[in-house]
Amino acid sequence: MLFNLNAFSKKEKRVLGYISLLYFLFLFFRFISGNYFLADSYEYLEIAKSINNFTYFENTLDVELTTKRPFIYPFFLSFFLNTSILFILLIQTFVSCFSVIVFFKILKKLEIKISNLLIVILFFTPSIFIYSQLIMSEWIVLLLLNILTLVLLEPFSKRNFIFIQLITVLLPFTKPVFYPFIYINFLFFAYYLFKNKTFSLWLFFPVIILQLYLFHNEQKSGFKHFSSIENSNLINYNLYYFKSSKVGKVEADKWHKNVYNNKKYIGRNFKEQNEYLKTVGINEIKNNFLSYSFYHFKTAIRGVIDPGRFDIMTFFDKEDGKQGFLEILNGNKSLKSIFKEKMTIIILFIIPIFFINIFKYFYLGKYILKNKHSNLIWYLFILLVYNILVSGPVNSSRYMMPFQIIVICFAIKEFQKKPTTRE
Repeated sequence: MLFNLNAFSKKEKRVLGYISLLYFLFLFFRFISGNYFLADSYEYLEIAKSINNFTYFENTLDVELTTKRPFIYPFFLSFFLNTSILFILLIQTFVSCFSVIVFFKILKKLEIKISNLLIVILFFTPSIFIYSQLIMSEWIVLLLLNILTLVLLEPFSKRNFIFIQLITVLLPFTKPVFYPFIYINFLFFAYYLFKNKTFSLWLFFPVIILQLYLFHNEQKSGFKHFSSIENSNLINYNLYYFKSSKVGKVEADKWHKNVYNNKKYIGRNFKEQNEYLKTVGINEIKNNFLSYSFYHFKTAIRGVIDPGRFDIMTFFDKEDGKQGFLEILNGNKSLKSIFKEKMTIIILFIIPIFFINIFKYFYLGKYILKNKHSNLIWYLFILLVYNILVSGPVNSSRYMMPFQIIVICFAIKEFQKKPTTRE
């Protein structure tokens, strides 16, 4: 059972308790700062209200809003709309502590020694705590990925396969970035089942759910899509950052303005606007295929070791869209600007976070390359690589946060391995 703590020693329970205390310490400072929202948070609350009013699936509701943020997290919020935000964050904190129990069970499965080193590594991975205590959905993804990891470490069975497929469906309905992975899931397990001379109808479950949802959105809007921000994000972030790095911020701003001032966009309906943005995005990538591909890959990898300046700044200050280190790396702010903020002390916190990130991904990479893995563990690594690559120029500590527990587990597994000696 996931809640059973009998498998843990007193020392391990003590470490678990200290990590849980870290969650409540961060919650205390969150309460002091009073910053409970990012820009996306208000949209989650709006959708939660429509779910609470039973209007979510009505065709009269704004399709751009309802498909902008998937319904899993708003569904959770809908139960607590009449309570305070602090109460919601308290519930999220308790659920996150449950994630720690799942984390410890993964460590036990991997035969990893549970020590105070975990407390240090987690403390210097603050995104885990920060995003668990915002009106954001990352903490649910982290929980789902932790459970998925635990299931993948078990011997393959029909019951476990059902869990895998259910989680595969829940992930995109929590964060839309995961919906294309459903096709990868289908190909992976089609091969896996064929190789093991077995079959399950559950193989088709995620694909069927995805197609039904795409059909629903097409019927509602006239445009086949999973999330209404797919094409706008391609323009506003991926290609805008690419343009900034290539021709400078002034020219990028001019290009961005021209895209949205075009007669094919202004005054058009949802379908026409998205078809136009999609065409613009595809043409830009085609015309700059090699340079954009390199930029996309480079920035995706860069985001892996992002120390999370944005996360820490917005922990103390309300988000203004300009706190992130991405603004500096993409040429929108000068390097000097990081020393002009009122909380320069944060830089001192970021330095050890950066080196802990180097430590984690060095040992994770070493573990992947030096060890033989079951097909199911490869599935987990494929999901991690997918998340990195699909995030591209916007990849940062926020997008890596749900995978941090997985990264920490396998990094420590490799770190604790005793070196072999030759006689």
